[in-house]
Amino acid sequence: MGIPLKYLLPLSVFLTGLLILLIESYVQKNIAYEEMAEENIQQAKIVGNRLTSRIALESKSNGIVREKIVSLISPYMADTLDQVDVYDEDLNQLFTRSLSAHKNHKMSINLETSKKVLQEQFSHLRYDKSSQHVIGYFPVDLQIKKGEVNYRNTGVMHLVFDVSKANEETGRSILNRFLLNMSIIVTMVFSFSLLMYFLVFKRLNALHKATQKLSEGNFDVYVESKGSDELTHVIATFNNMATEMLNYKETMEEKVEHALKERTEQTKLLIQQSRLASMGEMIGNIAHQWRQPLNALALLVQKLQLFSQRGKLTQEIMEENVTKAIQIIENMSTTIDDFRDFFKPEKQKELFDLKEVVHDVMSLLDASFAEKNIKVDIRIEQPKCEIYGFKNEFAQVIINLLNNSKDALNEKNVKEGKISIVGKLHKGYVALDISDNAGGIPEEIIERIFEPYYTTKEEGKGTGIGLYMSKMIVEDNMNGRIQARNAGDGVAFHMTFKKFEGKNT
Repeated sequence: MGIPLKYLLPLSVFLTGLLILLIESYVQKNIAYEEMAEENIQQAKIVGNRLTSRIALESKSNGIVREKIVSLISPYMADTLDQVDVYDEDLNQLFTRSLSAHKNHKMSINLETSKKVLQEQFSHLRYDKSSQHVIGYFPVDLQIKKGEVNYRNTGVMHLVFDVSKANEETGRSILNRFLLNMSIIVTMVFSFSLLMYFLVFKRLNALHKATQKLSEGNFDVYVESKGSDELTHVIATFNNMATEMLNYKETMEEKVEHALKERTEQTKLLIQQSRLASMGEMIGNIAHQWRQPLNALALLVQKLQLFSQRGKLTQEIMEENVTKAIQIIENMSTTIDDFRDFFKPEKQKELFDLKEVVHDVMSLLDASFAEKNIKVDIRIEQPKCEIYGFKNEFAQVIINLLNNSKDALNEKNVKEGKISIVGKLHKGYVALDISDNAGGIPEEIIERIFEPYYTTKEEGKGTGIGLYMSKMIVEDNMNGRIQARNAGDGVAFHMTFKKFEGKNT
């Protein structure tokens, strides 16, 4: 039900009391009316017996004389007696009298009842509820006829008593009792409601508000309660619980803050380690990138020396070779700038082209891959596959994956190493797949390769942080997803990124 308990409980008590009162009133009403009827029947019986005695005496002496009978019944008709009828044994009416107000409502004699009274010589009285009258039939001795011996002349006296006043008084008494009991119930319910409000519901309401604050994360709550009843103990337990939760929250906040600080420091350390490891690999790549230009410079120097020894070094030859040497040195300087820019930290996300990033990465790595006879197949769909994030960090992910594939191909001595880079643009996201033909990763450990410090390489050849950092960059920094699975004759790394919609993610 939607009714609050503080209203429902008093209402239930009131309705229960009202139901009990109605049942009790109904029972008491029936009892009261029965008692009223019985009392009036007894009074009518007394009046009837008195009248039959007096009428019998008067009849034996003087017969049925109307004036005498009227004088006998007049005192009683002034009270409740409305109608008097006297009949002989043949039920012929000898006398009748009724109050003037009831002459038009005279009640006829019941022949069957009259005959029964004559036969049994016992009076018969009943209460007529519909008319609110007591009707009585009494045997009465009448004057004996002359010349009759051992003969009893018995007639019937029919009396009608109006008990409407007594009925009204009984009704008023029942109503007054009902109203009194009703006022007592209302007073009790009101007093009970006040008592329950101050003893229970007021404190329950305070407890409810406190629990709401607690559910909203506000643990600094306290409910005041005095006394030693059960509810006070419950509130005290709640206060203790809230205090413990507040202390626990403060402790956990300190622990979480400390843990976040430690994780931040650890992440920075891992990033630094990853960068240092990448820098070591990049130095090797620089060496591969510079090997051919250095050979060209060495040939130019030897050529100049040879021309000088033979006396054929002219100004024109000198300028031509110097120009070539300067171009080679500028290209080598550009390579250094490319490596330096690659390791610059980025502070803001940007929208970059996937194909452009892959091209930049391969410009740094193509020499080392060519030396190992590894073919890299790049297929990126157009229009542009654009990703929103940190460009250099994402390039680091590609370098990590490509270097892992290169190392796996070298370790397993794959003669025709192949690496495939496939980029696709879908309706809601950009997908990038990098796969190789190095034989794959054992299924029992493929689920662990993204764990920190876990490596499948020989001791001393891997740090175990490259793939972990790649996962952090893709999933934490760029809201993407990276997965690894064995496919064909190698391993495939699948990355997905939500398509950029013009809002920062």
